[in-house]
Amino acid sequence: MKDKIFTIPFIRGMSVSLPKECVNLRELDFDSSAVEKTINTTGVSIIRQSPPDKTISDYCINAAENLFDELNFDKSKVDGIVFATYTDDYISPGSGYIVQDRLGLSETCIVTDIKQACAGFVHGLFQAFLLIQSGYCNNVLLCAGDTLTKVVNPKSKSERMIFSDAGAVALISAGEDVTKTSFAFFNNGNGFRALYVPAGGFRIPAKAGLTDKEVIDESGNIRTLENLHMNGLEVMTFVVYAAPRAVKSVLAMSDYTKEDIDLFVFHQANKTIVKSLGRILKLPAEKVPIHIEEYGNTAATSIPLTWCLEKIQNKNFSNAVLCGYGNGLTCAATSLNLNKTYFCKPKEI
Repeated sequence: MKDKIFTIPFIRGMSVSLPKECVNLRELDFDSSAVEKTINTTGVSIIRQSPPDKTISDYCINAAENLFDELNFDKSKVDGIVFATYTDDYISPGSGYIVQDRLGLSETCIVTDIKQACAGFVHGLFQAFLLIQSGYCNNVLLCAGDTLTKVVNPKSKSERMIFSDAGAVALISAGEDVTKTSFAFFNNGNGFRALYVPAGGFRIPAKAGLTDKEVIDESGNIRTLENLHMNGLEVMTFVVYAAPRAVKSVLAMSDYTKEDIDLFVFHQANKTIVKSLGRILKLPAEKVPIHIEEYGNTAATSIPLTWCLEKIQNKNFSNAVLCGYGNGLTCAATSLNLNKTYFCKPKEI
């Protein structure tokens, strides 16, 4: 297992960009008792919703500009781009090429796009670390996030009252005397229908009058085949099985104990899942931050957003474990050190 340890890459800096548009769940046109039940269960009371003219590339580009500025980093040194998202600007090409062009990054950059949502930050981090460890790149810009509200039916309670929009970037660089980093993955492709958009690809092409027809399910959620469909119970069943195993695996590979870790940052799917994972792993509550009330489930952005918010509160942390889980179904975890990492204050645009 030791040959799977990364010893060269580190996260130089991290930045998050959020929509300034806030939606209060209590102002939505849903039954008030259902809204209060959702708020109590998920911990979400406000979500962030991007306007029609902004896409995920806009938020990641803004976050990157903020990061380069605050680090005083020469962007011409970026030689790799990894973009992890479920909601690309276009069906093709991936959003990584949009970032390369609009940020004016080198034309010789290697560009990698990953179709991932809530676990996208960890999957993207793994790809960025591979590029650095191999020696092919020295500075990789990781972009991760989603504008999931654009694929959520506003009449569907399950998704409308949880998913938010945001984008994040991390700059991964080659360094010296870097603390070792490990990764672990668990996947269950058989469960992909628990969190997916059925139509719009080539298996079920979008067709007016068919895939855009609204249907109500047994729980009262109204969706079309072109909307995000989520079975929350199936997703949680997978997460409580896979996430503890992934976390224990990265700890074992890095020779860390739970006591060596300052923060366990789980994807902020909802309050119930995060607290459940903390209890299953027998972690102190102060080591398992929850920042979801005013932000909602920001998919791949939730982990870097949590880090940045913790840093704003003057929390000190070095060793960290992070774990993302979501569409696939997939779970991805990593243990790493953040002593050399700069965190920007989240920006609203």
